[in-house]
Amino acid sequence: MAYRHVLALALVCAAGNACAEDWQFSYTGFNENGAFIHDARVDGSFRGTDLDLDGVISLAELSSLVIAGREYLEGCLSLSDPYFRCEIGGFSYKLTGQLSVDANWWGNDEAFSGWGAGFRTGDRYSQWSYGWDDWSQTWYWTSQTVFDITPAPQVPEPGTGAMLLAGLATLAGWGRRRVKEGALSAI
Repeated sequence: MAYRHVLALALVCAAGNACAEDWQFSYTGFNENGAFIHDARVDGSFRGTDLDLDGVISLAELSSLVIAGREYLEGCLSLSDPYFRCEIGGFSYKLTGQLSVDANWWGNDEAFSGWGAGFRTGDRYSQWSYGWDDWSQTWYWTSQTVFDITPAPQVPEPGTGAMLLAGLATLAGWGRRRVKEGALSAI
């Protein structure tokens, strides 16, 4: 019986985390028109589950993506409006802390004006409008652009696996000892 409990504990410990988790991220400091803007900031969030336990949240494992207030998955991707569209060209988040996103949205009023935005990590964040109010703004990544994400990436301690094995071996030893003590007292 103790063997089954030890085995069940080992399986639970080895299973990993396949629960959905929420992350909030920001990039701060961009180049605009040749000048570094230290307080220029793009915020976002995403929700995903590492279903295949490969340490990466991929686009297929994503359930929500928000960039600068725009919800992509449950927002414009789910609309059937021909005058408002969005796309996610790529998404991945390595649980060690590397985020890669390529997403765009755009719309128009069927006649004269339109608007949109694009976000590509490591490259640019741009917004634009034409028609009644023509303008555009593009922030480019630099070596000074700062990435922040919460919760912070979980990096396992080097000895975690060894400690898990030692603990399971100890539990197995205690279980075996109790079985032997029970057998001796029955004699």
